[in-house]
Amino acid sequence: NGKLDRRALPDPDPAYLLGQAYEAPKSEVEIAMAAIWAQVLGVERVGRHDNFFELGGHSLLAVNLVEQLRKAGLMADVHALLSQPTLAALAAYQQDAQAFKAPANLIPPGCARITPQMLSLVSLEQSAIDRIVASVPGGAANVQEIYPLAPLQEG
Repeated sequence: NGKLDRRALPDPDPAYLLGQAYEAPKSEVEIAMAAIWAQVLGVERVGRHDNFFELGGHSLLAVNLVEQLRKAGLMADVHALLSQPTLAALAAYQQDAQAFKAPANLIPPGCARITPQMLSLVSLEQSAIDRIVASVPGGAANVQEIYPLAPLQEG
């Protein structure tokens, strides 16, 4: 029926786990994440270089882990866990994600005219801005920001 018969699998080899050098979590983020990983995975401790999936993690536990991390105020998603499966890598990813700050919106509400100095995400000449604003129903008052096109959108 395609299901896994867990009783037919060999018991985990403790020598394999003992053969890996344990390195304790260092940063506050790593320490917080390690506690959550240990709780979700049902293991005693989690080291910096431990891999979520090698410790018994799977897709359902990954979703549970992401939920617990978010409850603790840490940024994470399943895609990040798949690409950064070790504690140290996921903690570094989380710290990088927190370090990003979106630029402030410089176009005030109800603005009558948008100038190049008000655009923090794109560099446009006034004539290009005026063409964009002219295509928006309600004009400049309905523009909050102008974003650059993604490479796929440029055509």
